Amino acid sequence: MIPRCALIAFILALALHAPASAQDKPNPIFELVKAKVKDGSKPFTMLVSLKVKDGMGPKAEAAFVPAIKATLKEKGCLRYELNRDTDGTSYILYERWNTLPDLDAHLKTAHIAKLLGELGDLLAGPPDVKVMLPAGE
Repeated sequence: MIPRCALIAFILALALHAPASAQDKPNPIFELVKAKVKDGSKPFTMLVSLKVKDGMGPKAEAAFVPAIKATLKEKGCLRYELNRDTDGTSYILYERWNTLPDLDAHLKTAHIAKLLGELGDLLAGPPDVKVMLPAGE
């Protein structure tokens, strides 16, 4: 049996390096979140941990600037914020979405395709995605 963390890393690596023609196929990030969210009509949060290669922090942050600006204007985006550790190589992307279809639409945008393409060579490894639900639900 494949360890869960290895499977997640593989899925996310595929998403980051998927060719444009793969846009017609289900997005592995969406499929991962969909499997964890029981009611896709309710808000949820994603915590995406990223580790960049040494010296690549400024390039990664610059790649996020247009994506953050555009994402915050998207329907259903409640929060989209990149946070950096004090060492400058570890990041947490905090995403809060109103519904699962809103995330699906987000993952199909040109600014996210561009961001994923730019991040591919800057990351020290695959991202880790945690899906969080409001406590008490």
